[in-house]
Amino acid sequence: MRKLRRRNLRRLMATGASLSAMVSLVGVGGVASAAPSPHHGAFSGMTLTALDGAPTGADVKQTVEYYNYVAKVFKQQTGATLRWQYYSSPSQEVTDIETATVSGSGPDVISYGTSFVGTLWATGDFTPLTNADWNTLGGKSSFMPSTFYDAGVSQSAQDITNVNAPGNKYIGVINEVNPFVLAYNTKYFKEAGIAGPPKTWNQLVADGKKIQAKVKGVYGVAIDPQDPYDPWKNDFFYDAQLGGAKPWEWISPDGKVVNFDTPQMQKAVQFYFALEDQFHVAPPQSLGWNGSEAAAAFEKGQVAMFILASYGWKAAVQGTPVQNDLGFALLPTVPYGYSKLPPNGIPVETETTGNYFAIPKYVTGKLKQLALQFDKVTVSPAVQLYQFKLNGNIPVNNAGIKAVEAYAPESKVFIQAEEDAIPTSAAPVWSYVEPGVLTAMHNIGSYLATHGSKWDQAYANQQLAQANAAAQAHA
Repeated sequence: MRKLRRRNLRRLMATGASLSAMVSLVGVGGVASAAPSPHHGAFSGMTLTALDGAPTGADVKQTVEYYNYVAKVFKQQTGATLRWQYYSSPSQEVTDIETATVSGSGPDVISYGTSFVGTLWATGDFTPLTNADWNTLGGKSSFMPSTFYDAGVSQSAQDITNVNAPGNKYIGVINEVNPFVLAYNTKYFKEAGIAGPPKTWNQLVADGKKIQAKVKGVYGVAIDPQDPYDPWKNDFFYDAQLGGAKPWEWISPDGKVVNFDTPQMQKAVQFYFALEDQFHVAPPQSLGWNGSEAAAAFEKGQVAMFILASYGWKAAVQGTPVQNDLGFALLPTVPYGYSKLPPNGIPVETETTGNYFAIPKYVTGKLKQLALQFDKVTVSPAVQLYQFKLNGNIPVNNAGIKAVEAYAPESKVFIQAEEDAIPTSAAPVWSYVEPGVLTAMHNIGSYLATHGSKWDQAYANQQLAQANAAAQAHA
């Protein structure tokens, strides 16, 4: 099963030189026409360059089709030509952005992934959007509030939940989100006599055991501790539910103190692996799985649940034994052993996700107005619905949500998850926190696989402490 592309620079901050291909996408066929906007004549003959990820992997066809569609609608709405500039890796994107901002010329619109906003803001090369700019895009109130967490920076932890706080400075305009939910096999739940998906982690464990007792050869849940992206998210969500991972607690507000080596974090890591070594609802071989391998097990009907599913699963299971048995639900929000959230616990189901477009300072005057028109096109209902149909990206504003929910009612669970999402830290040191936690999870999974699935709290604590120290060295 493919993963939705995640344009997230904080994972790779190494420099590297590579020439970006300048590509204008033309010859679009089968795309509905749009009436020219009142701005059509004002921008005729102009060209706007947008930097974004190159079409690669399993998403090539859909990505090219999306870029073509945006270019066509942009032409219809403004009279201007849209030229895409591609980066093929996070390190190349960093290089392209650094080259552009240092030289004062380059792409007119630059994409960035969730939580990279702190790094972009630190460069000082991106001007916050004004209220007039936001009004061009339909106003702040037209967007899903959670999308602002990674659109800019806040002066205080409290401001982050108030999109209109005076201290907030937003440089990015969201154009897609990709929230996570629980995927479950509806057929297996029915066969086990389970009325619906679990709402607590106690229920998830109990449901897994019931399914294993009723459906031979099937495990309750798949985990993927060797995945290059997923494991830290499981810890972050569960830690938040325990009351530890508020967005301003994993990293201090000033970005100077890394703090995921905590009792809550230790419990989160232990519970994740307890699904295999204590509760035995995850298969032993899953200690060596990545996300694709876990998804493949679900598609074959070998496991009944997976914790981090995207809407892309709906298309991916077509033609598999479970194509008619896929259900989606919000992730459980009450930690194992609790009947309700602990004090300070957050009922989080997903982290903020998605892709943003930012306008560099060197883009001014009429060209900046054209860049805002580009943003306006990407958040229009037609484009939001089109990209949802192509690859399952969830809409970001009221108009897009209305269009997508009418087309696919099952999208509502993903929209609800994103509405309740919490952000990671915007501090640049996050680029070392995430891989640090991933390394700890990889090592713990490998240790369990080679030690008979026998939990060693001292070893787990050691791995977390090492990851914490490694990240702290870069704060």
